[in-house]
Amino acid sequence: MSEAPYFSIIIPVYNREKYLGRALDSLMAQTFTDFETIIVDDASTDWSVEIARQHPLFRKWIIQNDINRERCVSRNIGIQQAKGKYIGFLDSDDYHLPDHLEKMYAFIQEKSEPEALFFSNAWDETAEGKRTPRVCPDFEKYNPFTYFLHYTVNPQRWFVHNNLFKKISFDPGITICEDMDTSLRMVASGIPVYQLKERTTVYVAAPDSFTHGASDKWERELSSLKKIIGRSELSGKLPKRETNRLLSMCYFHLALKSDALQKRSDFYSHACKSFRLCPKGYNGKTNKILFTLSLYHLPVLGLIIKKTYRSLK
Repeated sequence: MSEAPYFSIIIPVYNREKYLGRALDSLMAQTFTDFETIIVDDASTDWSVEIARQHPLFRKWIIQNDINRERCVSRNIGIQQAKGKYIGFLDSDDYHLPDHLEKMYAFIQEKSEPEALFFSNAWDETAEGKRTPRVCPDFEKYNPFTYFLHYTVNPQRWFVHNNLFKKISFDPGITICEDMDTSLRMVASGIPVYQLKERTTVYVAAPDSFTHGASDKWERELSSLKKIIGRSELSGKLPKRETNRLLSMCYFHLALKSDALQKRSDFYSHACKSFRLCPKGYNGKTNKILFTLSLYHLPVLGLIIKKTYRSLK
């Protein structure tokens, strides 16, 4: 093993005592072992730090934030300490397959170790352990901006040359969609991107993760998307069709939230914005839902329509 590892794997952690052991186990099981692991605990209040300390994973470093600073800051702190030639990531409730590093190492060698962004394909897994292929089309067949806007490429699939993070890092002001933001800025700067076609990592849909459990997810996602779309370095480069689709998705879910809270004016406002941005619906199915709910919100008549519909069912 070389003095400086080939890979640095950064794990941001916040209150993930239920899952962290599995993530660390997956690193310990790697068939390629020239790597270090940097665990950045974001002021957890559970046993996450103790689990990290006691785990027998080799070449492991633990950094503790004094206060909760969000995952972008935690990742940047890990990047600053990373000694590896290439930096990869792992979210604390996900895990890598045993050949993740070995296959990526071989792929990087095949490309002659460029200063580039590499990413692998992945699996999705439910909390119950059911695994299905994540949608990972061929990157080379797409406009790169379209690809990173349409298909979420989580940082745990990335390997980025250490030198590149000296130029572009995670933006602490983007607390959701930070993977999209950083990858788009890398593409805009001219950084090469290479896709490993094999599925080497597993994204787990933990029910208590931010993606699946935060009450303000869609408000925060909308705010982040607007910041990303408004970046000067991305001006004129992002396909309008894709940015409109993403904004329409946010407004659709905000409309559903307003409907559940019986906030009629907010519902109509969000529904109209969603429809205007994507007249066919962001996934081709949403307009029927919005139209039906719009009828339900009509004064007096809406209640009659709702009762009639339910009686017919």
